[in-house]
Amino acid sequence: MDAPYPPVSVVVLHQDTPNRNANGYYREMPQATETARTGVRSRRRGEVLERALYEATLAELAEVGYGGLTMEGIAARAQTGKAALYRRWCSKHDLVHAALVFALPPVPEPRSGRSPRDALLTLFTSHRDVLAGKTGFPGLDTIHQLLHEPEMRAIFADAVVCPRLQIVESILQTAIDAGELDPANVTSLTARVGPALINHHFMLTGVPPNRRELALIVDTVIPPRASASPTSP
Repeated sequence: MDAPYPPVSVVVLHQDTPNRNANGYYREMPQATETARTGVRSRRRGEVLERALYEATLAELAEVGYGGLTMEGIAARAQTGKAALYRRWCSKHDLVHAALVFALPPVPEPRSGRSPRDALLTLFTSHRDVLAGKTGFPGLDTIHQLLHEPEMRAIFADAVVCPRLQIVESILQTAIDAGELDPANVTSLTARVGPALINHHFMLTGVPPNRRELALIVDTVIPPRASASPTSP
């Protein structure tokens, strides 16, 4: 199959807040405080500091957009010095890329013994949950901003789209090998059909597709055999 091109699809770490909208969560993070302005910093190290920097980056991104994002603003929100950022990342481009990867939920890997159609349903459900703001990843409002910035489109394709399309492609290949999908019906666009239909549903209705609708999308990508029943909703 051809290599995927930049995004037509969108697909945790904040498991303690699974039902909060991601954009709202990040916007609720504190602004720079008097403590930060006067130079008194908390002594955080390693993963604790990096998590704070990632969350501050995503909060700033949700509030001011990529164009207004600065290393100074991120440092102030995280209540640390700019040196902590520049020791790890050379630019906001690199930092945002790392923050998006940090916020992504794990890609559901196909499990042994599951049918390709069930594996697709699991993957599409994960994609739906990301767009619905049920994970720590930025919600649709921020995603739309990202796709309007040339640098961010490239980041989004590399960090978000391509890895998930590769999983879809592997599932399709498994379906072909199992005789569940005719290879003559598979093109370079087939892997993009499911995520694109989920995105389309969000754009037209403003709400996530339910499980039955996701099952119909699976049936569109891997049609059920004549003797088999459709994917259970």
